[in-house]
Amino acid sequence: MKFLKKLFFENFLFKLLSVIVAFLLWLNVVTREKTRLEVYSYVDIVNIPKNIEIEAIQPERVSITIEGSKVLLNNLKISDIHVYVDGSRLREGENILPVHVSMKELKGFKILAIKPDTVIIYAKNKE
Repeated sequence: MKFLKKLFFENFLFKLLSVIVAFLLWLNVVTREKTRLEVYSYVDIVNIPKNIEIEAIQPERVSITIEGSKVLLNNLKISDIHVYVDGSRLREGENILPVHVSMKELKGFKILAIKPDTVIIYAKNKE
């Protein structure tokens, strides 16, 4: 019994300090760990001119690769990611436009890739 008492309570403050430092180091490693997430999302067309009608969009969905801390990615809602193309310059026929991604809470995230990074939109004039 004396042995156990000596083992746990001798230099107790140093042992307690060691446990606290170890916990803080572990916490630092866990929160800095980077994770990648791949999301497939439909492409939304915004700012469509009034005289233009969309016939088709190819491809309809794109892949977005996002990197961030594991803790933040676990709390990310897919509905916070908005994938869109700006259709303000749409003309009749085939249009190749770049894909944009906006996130409500972009802080702490990095967009690594958008595949494909352009889409083809087929449009015609309204009659």
